[in-house]
Amino acid sequence: MIWVLTMTVGWVLGLLLQPLSLFSSPHQYLPVHAALEFIGISVSAMVFALGWNLRDTERGSRLVWLGAVFLAVAIIDFLHVLVFEGMPGILGPGDSDRAIHLWLAGRFVVAFGLLVAAFLHPARWSGQAAAAVNGCMLVFAVVCGWTLLVPADTPRMMVPGTGLTALKVAIEYGLTALYLAVAVLLYLRGWRDRDETLAWLAAAAWVLGLAELFLTLYREVSDTFNVLGHVYEVAAFVMIYRALFVAGVRGPHAALASERALLRALIDSAPDLIAFKDVRGAYLGCNSAFARCHGRPEKEILGRTDAELARLGPWPPAGASARSQPLSAAERGEEWVVCREGGRRLLDTMNIPFRADGGSLLGEIGISRDITDRRWIEEQLAASERRLALALESASLGLWDWHVPSGWVSFDVQWAGMLGLTPDEIEPTLESWESRINPADWPIIRASLEPHLRGETPRYVCEHRLRHKDGHWVWVLASGTVIERDEEGAPLRVVGIHQDISARKSLEERLVQQATSDPLTGLANRRYFDAALGNELARVRRKVGQAAVALLDLDHFKRINDRWGHAAGDEVLKHFTRLVGERLRDSDMFARLGGEEFAILLPGVDLIGAFRTAERLRRVVADSPARGDFGEIPISVSIGVAVLRGGDTGSAEALARADQALYRAKDGGRNRTMMEQDTAEQPSSAALAQTTAQREDGKR
Repeated sequence: MIWVLTMTVGWVLGLLLQPLSLFSSPHQYLPVHAALEFIGISVSAMVFALGWNLRDTERGSRLVWLGAVFLAVAIIDFLHVLVFEGMPGILGPGDSDRAIHLWLAGRFVVAFGLLVAAFLHPARWSGQAAAAVNGCMLVFAVVCGWTLLVPADTPRMMVPGTGLTALKVAIEYGLTALYLAVAVLLYLRGWRDRDETLAWLAAAAWVLGLAELFLTLYREVSDTFNVLGHVYEVAAFVMIYRALFVAGVRGPHAALASERALLRALIDSAPDLIAFKDVRGAYLGCNSAFARCHGRPEKEILGRTDAELARLGPWPPAGASARSQPLSAAERGEEWVVCREGGRRLLDTMNIPFRADGGSLLGEIGISRDITDRRWIEEQLAASERRLALALESASLGLWDWHVPSGWVSFDVQWAGMLGLTPDEIEPTLESWESRINPADWPIIRASLEPHLRGETPRYVCEHRLRHKDGHWVWVLASGTVIERDEEGAPLRVVGIHQDISARKSLEERLVQQATSDPLTGLANRRYFDAALGNELARVRRKVGQAAVALLDLDHFKRINDRWGHAAGDEVLKHFTRLVGERLRDSDMFARLGGEEFAILLPGVDLIGAFRTAERLRRVVADSPARGDFGEIPISVSIGVAVLRGGDTGSAEALARADQALYRAKDGGRNRTMMEQDTAEQPSSAALAQTTAQREDGKR
C-alpha cells in the first residue's frame, strides 16, 4: 500500500508537469530510452531465471508462469528497442509505429500474464511442464515479433509533430483499465489467501496502469511524459521481481530457518541421545542430551570424529568409530558408555544413513536410548519367567500351520490335546480354530493378528481363550509369524504355537484376589476399601450422589478368643461376615479393616438411611449367635455411622467421624449404633434406634 500510494502521488505530481522535451533531438533521447528499456529487459530476464529455478517448489506454478511471461516480454521489448527510431537498422529502418506496436504487444502480454496468475492455483510443476510453458511463451514471442516486424499496412500510432493518434490513446486507456482491474483482482485474491506475493503483484499492476496513463500524454518520444512512463514501467517490473523473490527465495529461507529452530528445539527436548555425522564420521551436530551425557559442549564436538575426540581426552567408543566405510544401511546395536553424569550406561543405538534427494549418501544419524534400567527390569522379568517355566515345565506347546489363501490349517497332537481332542476330531480349516474362540477375545486377537498380516509388526502374539471339549475355557498364549509372502507382500503362510497358560492365568487371578481381599473372610481388605471410599468421595464432590460409611466393631471379641480359642474366634468372624453380607445391596462394599473391625460403604444413602441400615444389621447380629463344635456364642456389634461430605479433603475424614461415633457407641454400653453427631435438623441416635426397633418388631 505504501508503494501504491507513493507512486500514485508521484503520478499526480507528474501531471503538473508540462509535456516538455527533455532533449533537443530524438537522437539524444535514444541512449536514455535504450538504458531504461534494457533495465526493464534485464529485470524481465531475472524474473524468468527466478521462476525457472523455483519450478520445483510447492508454489512453483505461479512463479514458472510469470517467468515464462516475462521471457516473452523480454524478447518483445528487445525487438522494440531494435526498431526504435534512430537505432541501427538490424531489423530494418527505425520506425516509431513498429516500435509502438511492439511496446503495446509487450504490455498486453504482461497484463494477460498477471491476470492468469490471479487465477492460477499454486502447485508444484514438473520440469517437463515448466519447459513446455516456457517453450510456448518463447514461440509466442517470436511469432508476435515476426508478425509486427513484417512490413504491412498497420494503423498509425503517432504523427510526427502532432502527437499520438486517437487509436493509440484509446488502446493505452484500455490497457490502463485492464491493469487496474487486474490490480484489484490480485489484491482481493491476496487478501483472501493472505498471500503477500499477490499483494505485490497487485501493486505492480497498479503502477503499470499509471505508466500507461503517462504514455497517453506525450507528444514527442523524448518529452517528460514518455520518460516518466518508462520509469514507472521499470519500477513495476522491479516490484514484480521483488514479489517473486520474496515468495520463492526469502520466504522459504525464513520458513527454513524457522523449521530449523523448531527441529533444534525438538531434538533438544528429546531424552534420547541424538547426533549427526558426515560420511567421514565427523560430527555435524548433536542434541543437549548427547553433549550432557558425554561431558563435552556441542561446539567442542562439532567437526571432529570419535578418534579425534578420543585424543582430546576420555571419549566413549561408538559403533561408527570402528567402521572403515560409510554406513550404507540402518544398523542397530547396544553399547556400554561411561557418561560423566551417571557412570556406565547401556545404550540401544540406531544408526541411520541419510541421503540427498538424488540418493547420494550425506552421512548418518545416531539415536541412542538409555536402556540400563529397562535391561535390569528385563533381566528380573526373565528370571521370574524362568522360575515360572520351571514351575510349569509340564505345560506343552501346540503347533499350527496356516495357509492363508486357502484357509487350510494343520494342528499337531499337542495342540489338539490342550482342548481334550485328537487331531482326527479337528477339521484342518481356519473355521475349526475360530469356532472355539471365546467371542469376547476377538478384538484382542484382531488387534495383534491383522497388523502382523499387513507386515506392520514382526510377529503375532496374543492371549485368548479356547473352548475345551468338556466345555470349560482354556487360556492359551498364541504366537505366530508370517514365513512366506507373495510378490505384493500379501501373507501366504503363517506358522505359530499355542501354549496352555491356564495355570498362569489362575495364579494371576489368585494374586489379584489376595491383593484386594481378606484371606479369612473373603471380604475386601483395607487397601481396596480405601480406594473405593476415595472414588465414592470424588463422586460426592462432583455432586453425582451421596454416600455413607459405617464402622463396625465386634463387642468383647478378645473374650471370645480367650474363652473358646482362636479357631472359634475365626468361625465367629465368618458367621458375622455371612450375617451382614447377606443383608447388603450389591452396590454396597463390605470390608474387614483388621481384627474384629469392619467397615461398610453405602453409596446413594444419606445419614438417616445409613443409621437405619446399621441398626437393622446390629439387631440381626445380636439375635443370631454363632453355633458350632464350640457350642453357642452370643455376639453383638457396636456401629458408628458418618456421611461423606463434599468438603472432605480425603476419605480419612469421614472414617474419623465414623470412628468417633463408634467410640461413643462403645462408651455408651456397646451393642448400639451412633451417628457422627446429633443436630436439631435430624433425630437423635436413640430416637432413630427406637423407631427402627419398632419397625422391625412390626415386621415380625
